[in-house]
Amino acid sequence: MKKLWYVLMVLILMVLPCFGFSADNSQATKGFENVQVSEFISLSEGKTAQDFGAETVLIVHYHRPDGKYEPWNLWIWPSKPVSKEGNRYLFEAEDDFGKYAIITFDEKHTELGFIVRTDNWDKDISVDRFITIPESGVAEIWVLSGIENYYVDPSTVDLSPRVLAAIMDSFDEIHLELTVPFDTKDWQGKVNFYMIDGTIPTEIPVSDVYKTDPTDVSLTTKITIKLQQPIKPENVDKLFKVEIEDYVFDGYVILRDVLDDEVFHYYGDDLGLTYTPYQSTFKVWSPVSSQASLLLFEKYNDEKPYKIVPMKKEVNGVWQATVPEDLKGKYYMYEFVSYGETRRTIDIYSTALAVNSIKSAIVDLKGTDPVGWDKDTRPSFSNPEDAIIYEIHVKDFTIDESSGIPEQYRGKYLGLTVEDSQSPTGVKTGLAHLKELGVTHVHIMPFQDVGSLDETKFDEQYGWGYDPYVYNVPEGIYSTNPYDPEVRINEVKQMVQSLHKNGIRVIMDVVYNHTYQVGKSSPFDQTVPYFYYRTDATGKYTNGSGCGNEIATERFMVRKYIVDSVKYWVNEYHVDGYRFDLLGLFDKETVKAISQELHAILPEIVLYGEPWTGGGPTLFGKGDQKGLEIAVFNDDIRDAIRGSVFDEKVKGFGLGATGQKTKIERGIVGSIEYNSRIKSWAQDPQETINYVSNHDNHTLWDKNALALGVKPWQQKIDEKTLETLKNSQKFSNAMVLTMQGVPFLHGGVDFARTKQGNHNPYNVLGPNVIDWNRKSEFYDVFEYYQGMIKLRKEHPAFRMTDAAAIKKHLEFIELSREYTKTVAFILKDNANKDSWKNIAVIYNGEPEKAVSIELPKGNWNVVVDKNAAGTEVLRVVKNKVEVEPLSICVLYQ
Repeated sequence: MKKLWYVLMVLILMVLPCFGFSADNSQATKGFENVQVSEFISLSEGKTAQDFGAETVLIVHYHRPDGKYEPWNLWIWPSKPVSKEGNRYLFEAEDDFGKYAIITFDEKHTELGFIVRTDNWDKDISVDRFITIPESGVAEIWVLSGIENYYVDPSTVDLSPRVLAAIMDSFDEIHLELTVPFDTKDWQGKVNFYMIDGTIPTEIPVSDVYKTDPTDVSLTTKITIKLQQPIKPENVDKLFKVEIEDYVFDGYVILRDVLDDEVFHYYGDDLGLTYTPYQSTFKVWSPVSSQASLLLFEKYNDEKPYKIVPMKKEVNGVWQATVPEDLKGKYYMYEFVSYGETRRTIDIYSTALAVNSIKSAIVDLKGTDPVGWDKDTRPSFSNPEDAIIYEIHVKDFTIDESSGIPEQYRGKYLGLTVEDSQSPTGVKTGLAHLKELGVTHVHIMPFQDVGSLDETKFDEQYGWGYDPYVYNVPEGIYSTNPYDPEVRINEVKQMVQSLHKNGIRVIMDVVYNHTYQVGKSSPFDQTVPYFYYRTDATGKYTNGSGCGNEIATERFMVRKYIVDSVKYWVNEYHVDGYRFDLLGLFDKETVKAISQELHAILPEIVLYGEPWTGGGPTLFGKGDQKGLEIAVFNDDIRDAIRGSVFDEKVKGFGLGATGQKTKIERGIVGSIEYNSRIKSWAQDPQETINYVSNHDNHTLWDKNALALGVKPWQQKIDEKTLETLKNSQKFSNAMVLTMQGVPFLHGGVDFARTKQGNHNPYNVLGPNVIDWNRKSEFYDVFEYYQGMIKLRKEHPAFRMTDAAAIKKHLEFIELSREYTKTVAFILKDNANKDSWKNIAVIYNGEPEKAVSIELPKGNWNVVVDKNAAGTEVLRVVKNKVEVEPLSICVLYQ
């Protein structure tokens, strides 16, 4: 009888909507037994916002079954009609439901967003939720911990025990997370499992129910259901339901790691759109979908498609549709049916998008090529150690009037194509500056499609770009016409082409570790819900990125997506390398696959990333890069030279700090194992990116100023302090440029770039703008950097390509114990076939006194000292050399 009753209830729920009835959103697919509905008191009934002395009021009631409210609070922000910054609010009162908060606003808002979270940004659920404000100006909701849908009617609130999540990671096991404990010793007759095909539920026998954690007690909130027979892979597009006596389950079983089974692996290179003038073929991977349709639109802002094309499903979960006509200029979306919902989304494999990514666009990529694109030639380059990398942001670099860039190109892709720009004072700017400086590679901060920027509001919107939406389309805000999908593609190609023409290779900063949002706001979650992201036992998105979610790189089809994407940019846009944001969140197999696939296309490609996370466990850290032909940022040498990035007052060797000599020596040898004391985490010098500053944290200038206790962006500083700052500005990166490994420079560091003391202006333009007038003001600093770059480029001794050569040709000069802040070494015997037989390099970290260093026999030609750098001989010394405070000296025989 029980089984028959369940079948009848399912059928009734499915048929009701056909007769005009629909359940409250919070009650959809509710469990069918022992519902505990209670009536709680509304605080807003019959009231308007004016009764609360406000224009907009939100009342949030919050219930936790565990009763632990202490760390939880609210983050609320206006989202409509205008999106604004959020604020923290406390639950300051209590009622029979739990805790509640009354939040008032002085402005009229039509929609508010909210997150229940802790101050460490642990979220009650992962997705952002939104509340429509009624005409009264007062919205009141009842929120259950761990449940996405909230109640708006207190009489329908249900506090029954619940199944928070049911996840299938293998074909015969389902892991459940419950709000209250269940006795696994007494499961018989209380636990049932169903597969629903269309409207017909079929019971699948359960063989056992046991505690998920073997060390747990039998009465537990974490249980596993074992099926008598595994689910067949061809049934993953069906709905699966768990019924537990006395528990409510609002949703369906989530299929997670089962989708990583080999049967769902697709090896083709044609996912997305394949366009020809005669036909277009669309392919998308979504094995959990029971239906998929291609929606075609005439215009980007059309609400209704002019044609709907049913897609055909292959055995590995790939859906396909071919339209035998020329669709160029049209737009498309997909519509999927999965987990009982219909989801409409853009194509995650899109190569072109409408403005603000509202639709995928159909273009002929060949038609986006600029004149001469087929003859675009990458500048000559051989070894990763030969790279000198310079980091810029598209908008920062040319947006200021001082750049001299034509106004219509300022802050845009085409701003980096202007070859002869100069400031009002006559110094070279933009592309001309890069060429004059002599760097080999420009690292451009993220310009893949950004989720947070309104592409129609170039003047108002700014962001560093570390919040991607999809990955194979350039961001439109830097285009001269974001409404035309082809323009941004063409202009990025022009930018790359111009940089190549001027001898500079292009490194893309890419963010494959997380996306802007999840759930309904993520095309990935709309395509294959819950698969592309890591989730925990409750189905909640994990937050190793610190940005709300993290990509599950370890899953085959996720790894394939990333590898396909980076290959696409190399082939279609001719990029020359990648910087991977939060590489620490990648599994090692994915990093290995990326490196192997890209080196097969472009052997001299430059690859590097951050060997840390945004708070989660590190999967790929320092040391894991060994032998993979990929580098990681060397925060050891960064902190040794500049001091702590977390405490602005802590000085580094570059300002005379003690206790850093060994770390400096490890940096000098490229972080390889040089001897029992001078050893670190690299196997090869190409594996370390040596740097002291980048877009994160304070600029080098600001950090040193704060460490000295001054703020030159606010006040005039004395000449002595100014001189110290300039000396350290030169000295710090002179060390980087004479160390083995790969040097990395923060854009503008060569003319004392400041962000006015702001260490994290990720969404504020002002502090980030490159003021080219500073190049005139600090032209001596610029010339020094220019000379150091010339020295490194012309002398391969600084760019040895393996550990054996470094051990053979690099020898430290023994100094007496009094030299606590001085390091000296020799690159000997024509290291790396250098034309100079012996090169001596001395770092004097003493802040106020010169040091006298004894030299090996013979005459030594000084080419770098405190004031000048390059390859021209400044003077000749013998037996010893005096090195001034906070400076480097380079000499050769």
